[in-house]
Amino acid sequence: MKKELRQRALATRNALEKREEKSRQIAAHILESAAYQNTERIFTFVSMGSEVETEEIIRQAWQDGKAVAVPKTEKQREMHFYEIRSLAELSEGRFGVREPKGGAVCVPKEGDLLLVPGLLFDGKKNRLGYGGGYYDTYFAKHKEGKRIGLAFAAQRFAEELPTEETDVPLDAVITENGWEE
Repeated sequence: MKKELRQRALATRNALEKREEKSRQIAAHILESAAYQNTERIFTFVSMGSEVETEEIIRQAWQDGKAVAVPKTEKQREMHFYEIRSLAELSEGRFGVREPKGGAVCVPKEGDLLLVPGLLFDGKKNRLGYGGGYYDTYFAKHKEGKRIGLAFAAQRFAEELPTEETDVPLDAVITENGWEE
């Protein structure tokens, strides 16, 4: 069932119109929030394909003097975040995702903001990712920080998503329509 949901969700997101405009609205909701204003560090994915665009958030975080950390995937569903100071520090890694070439590993602490990708998000803040389990494995080890899913409203799933014991729900989801906590 998850495989079918992933395929349909990806097709819906790929066909979505006005993605750039909606991404800017999502970025504005984040950048105007107290959670963003009060944090010193942002842990975020580097968007690819039809995902919510994150470069504006990354660039603004640097302008605001915040540290930015992005993920790099390893074997056995391992993922680590590395601080970057420029998008030039990224190169294409596994799965075609731009990842840091190296640098200092960052571990989230209380007050940090973690922006999370996904294909579908339900009302209980469960997310359906791409199926690798990287984020759930990471969140099981690192419980600190506020985990926020970035999604277009079309990625909201009206029913409860099928979950497993290892799935970790988020703290909030942001769409172009605003925060859902």
